[in-house]
Amino acid sequence: MVERNNKFSAPLRRHVYGGHSDCRGFGRFLIIVFCLLALPAWAQNPTADVRKSFIELSTDKAELYVQEQLLLTVQLYFSNELIRGELSEPVSNNAVIESLGPQQEYSRVRGDQRYRMIERRYAVYPQTPGQLSLAPLEFEGSFRGANGRLQILRSSEQLFDLPVKDIPPQFSGSVWLPATGLTLEESGLPNDNRVTSGANLTHQLTLRANGLPDATLPPFPAQTASGLRSYPEPAKRATDISADGLMSILQQASALVPVQAGELRLPEVRVPWWDTASDSEKVAIIPARMLVVAPGSDFNAQAQVQAQVRAVTAIDEKLNNSAGDADPESDTNDQGSPGGGAFWPWLAMFMAVGWGITAGLFWRAKRSRYRANKAIEGNFGPDDSRLYKELLAAAGNNNPDTPRLLLRWMNLQYPDKGFQSWRQVAEFCHLPPLTDALAKLEQRRYGTEQPLEDKASNNPAQLQQAIRELGRRPASPAANNGLSPLYPPTIDASQQ
Repeated sequence: MVERNNKFSAPLRRHVYGGHSDCRGFGRFLIIVFCLLALPAWAQNPTADVRKSFIELSTDKAELYVQEQLLLTVQLYFSNELIRGELSEPVSNNAVIESLGPQQEYSRVRGDQRYRMIERRYAVYPQTPGQLSLAPLEFEGSFRGANGRLQILRSSEQLFDLPVKDIPPQFSGSVWLPATGLTLEESGLPNDNRVTSGANLTHQLTLRANGLPDATLPPFPAQTASGLRSYPEPAKRATDISADGLMSILQQASALVPVQAGELRLPEVRVPWWDTASDSEKVAIIPARMLVVAPGSDFNAQAQVQAQVRAVTAIDEKLNNSAGDADPESDTNDQGSPGGGAFWPWLAMFMAVGWGITAGLFWRAKRSRYRANKAIEGNFGPDDSRLYKELLAAAGNNNPDTPRLLLRWMNLQYPDKGFQSWRQVAEFCHLPPLTDALAKLEQRRYGTEQPLEDKASNNPAQLQQAIRELGRRPASPAANNGLSPLYPPTIDASQQ
């Protein structure tokens, strides 16, 4: 019989029930001893299964419309000081992908492990309805272990497929504009809508859209009306890139000249768009205007000018007649004198020659600048001359984005090569100074503790000289025939 309230006082006590013995107390003792022995071994290595590197992907929405902006965030975590590293770019066959600025670097703690984290953001625009699929993102890097040997890190992650909806049938616009916000503004017209005939007015329309590139914005309709002359200027487009996506601007300025007095009606401007936040159609409107055109006051001024012209003409005729009636000898003497009429033709000729020399020098200087610009564009192409200047500036400042800019520029020069990393560029170019300079720049990017001699030898002038030498080489013939790459190249370059 077991004593009450004394269950754990005698753990080795044996109980007999119907001829069978029970050792439950002894079993509990063995379990406790096993846990006490296993706990120190587990506590000594709590992070045995911690990953050295991994990738996390996230989006701002689970479904979207065709050509709607999707914000993709890529985060790379790694726990070691990398000697080199290369993270691939998101790629899709049915979407346009734009990089949203340079990558950001942070320090994060996951569990009990501290990681260095690199974050990149992209704007993805699916071009066809159905499913949006992205290729897996892969990372490969190397670090030196505790034993001094070089070890390789590899990680891969793929975004789940997202459903892409087609244009809603109830959308009434002719151009599909899915955006989170769209505004339409005008300026340049008087507030009281009163103008005079012949006045010069500058009417400007401005369209701003959040979540769309500027190329998708439709042009404004022409401001046509009876009694109005319109002289539109070329439209200006711009795109502001931030971590929150793209914000595009379209501006159209037109010179308006009323030529008839009375009432003049400017038609309204309507831009239908689809609000992706409320999932409904909205219309940005500039209402119609009725301008009251008063007769211009320039009629009296014109009459005065014509009267003055007639008076001056009459005086000239009188002077010519009096000069014709004068003595020929005195006329000859007057022309030969320093103050005679022969002085004025020589002065006019001298001024004409001076203006001609000035115009010739100005044309020559302008021609020299034009030839210099054409030489640059002839070597690099009109689309990548600006990118080449940015590349040289980044190389001179030891900018970590130098490998990314070099990769983009080389893909423009040799579109048939399809470079994926600047290591492929180095192997193709066979420039040891370029390889060494980019290797040192990569070590500064991924590592925080390098020898002093490595930091001192990282000379930006060496990298600039290597890039200039590379720029003197002729580009591939396909570089002038094809368009610019649709997808941005690899941002994070690599080196051994």
